[in-house]
Amino acid sequence: MCLLFVTSLTSIPAWATAPKTAKQLTVATYTYGQNDRLGNIRPIALQMAKSLGATLNLKSYPTIGELVEALRCGEADVAIMNTFGYLLLQTDAKTSVVPLAALEVPADAMDAYTACLLASKQSGITSPEQLRNNSMAYSIAFAGRHSTSGNLIPRLFLSSLGIAEPEEQFGQVKFLNSHADAMQEVLNGATDIAALGTGEYEKQLESGKLKEHEVVKLWESEAILQGPVVCKASMPARQQKKLLKVLLQAHEENPETIVQLKRAWTEANEARQFVAVSENYYSSLINLAGNKEKLRKILEQHL
Repeated sequence: MCLLFVTSLTSIPAWATAPKTAKQLTVATYTYGQNDRLGNIRPIALQMAKSLGATLNLKSYPTIGELVEALRCGEADVAIMNTFGYLLLQTDAKTSVVPLAALEVPADAMDAYTACLLASKQSGITSPEQLRNNSMAYSIAFAGRHSTSGNLIPRLFLSSLGIAEPEEQFGQVKFLNSHADAMQEVLNGATDIAALGTGEYEKQLESGKLKEHEVVKLWESEAILQGPVVCKASMPARQQKKLLKVLLQAHEENPETIVQLKRAWTEANEARQFVAVSENYYSSLINLAGNKEKLRKILEQHL
């Protein structure tokens, strides 16, 4: 009997007794300037992984365009992204991600997330109407090709002036690497107009690096919605709910996670907490373009 028992144990295959491999949650984002985004997203990412009983794998892509493509290919389970990138995914024929939550900036916040157009003093431009009538005479610099406040929103405003194709209707178009670069270009007179996030303009005014009379603010947008935290569309609903719970409770349970995210996304500086979102949450931005097809055409030009 004993011999038979020992023999039966030795005949059990190795895979049946080996420990199961722990689940892994890959949380991704994209690089921007000098921001240590991997370090900034780690606290909230750890909480999300813990809620699923998974180990954490963090990944950062060089650009928002590369992050978008990675999500389409299913390379990440969760991503923390900007509005520009999410809107592009939302216009896809096949849904690859589901929006969970976004940081919400209160409507009464002093530093709301907005976009603006600034003109250099040397340009002589004092109103947007001058762009409508003679855009070819001027140059424009966008803060970033994949920027929501430094490209998409100003571009939609320009379209309302009849400038639907800035690359063809302006004398020169530049795409820079940051809002600070765009601010410097217009301040130095290297470009006639700069499109950037208003936060950079306000920051330089407050620091004394910029005097209000040194540039002309032609236009400022309404508050822009923050980009969402998304997950794979194929993720089970039960897991999605667990991740959403972590995000919605973060400001109470782990306030440092919110602080770290705001350090990486300065446009969310006035945000206090996550709010649950759906596709309809961003419908106002789609309507600015007219419809999803028109919005997609604008977005795809800059990947």
